[in-house]
Amino acid sequence: MNGLTDRLQRIADEISRGETMADIGTDHGFLPLYLWENGISPNVILCDVSEPSLAKAKAVAGAYQFGHELDFRAGDGLTVLKTGEVDDIVIAGMGGLLIRDILARDLEKTCSFCKYILQPRNNAGHLRYWLAAHHFEITKNQLVREGKFLCEIITAKPPKNADIANFSLSETLREEGDACWELPADLFDTQPELAAEYAAVKCGIEEKILDGMQRSENVSDSELDSVKKRIAYFKGDVL
Repeated sequence: MNGLTDRLQRIADEISRGETMADIGTDHGFLPLYLWENGISPNVILCDVSEPSLAKAKAVAGAYQFGHELDFRAGDGLTVLKTGEVDDIVIAGMGGLLIRDILARDLEKTCSFCKYILQPRNNAGHLRYWLAAHHFEITKNQLVREGKFLCEIITAKPPKNADIANFSLSETLREEGDACWELPADLFDTQPELAAEYAAVKCGIEEKILDGMQRSENVSDSELDSVKKRIAYFKGDVL
């Protein structure tokens, strides 16, 4: 099959040769088909919410004449998988809150897999906070351009069992609304140009919010200070 988009290729690069994987919300199935055809993953599971949703992936697989050797499963989130059935889980192209909810539904099963590659379309900050709060190790944050958008990719390893994931939060964990969850500081070390571009976008959004708040008579000083702190972060004043 043809090569992947830059976004999907970056996700594929997070999967090591020999690792098995499941693609949750596989859509056309380009990623798992690429991994299987190139001998990177010896076993791939293509998952989507319904049989009609899986039809696109089956059509693509059939076009390459190896669809009969692949594992297609219809169902919601991780429910289609057995505990620990694969090494890696990919969830890409969904909202960050939906990804969070998928992971939170059954922590015992969620913690049975080795690695997650997550690409939220939005609310990445809330997703990162949830991961940290449940003792996942975020091993890599990445940005990749797709058209006019910058997409975020999060690679994370779960704790070894659900008891650890449910353990009380660290007192040093920053608040969920802290800007550090939306734009981790390590991105400025690994991808400085894209991080600066993304920070400028985030800053512009916050400045518009601040302007609207300053025009309102029903906004507290603490709310204003919160937005000002986010702007300072995105401008690099507190990195």
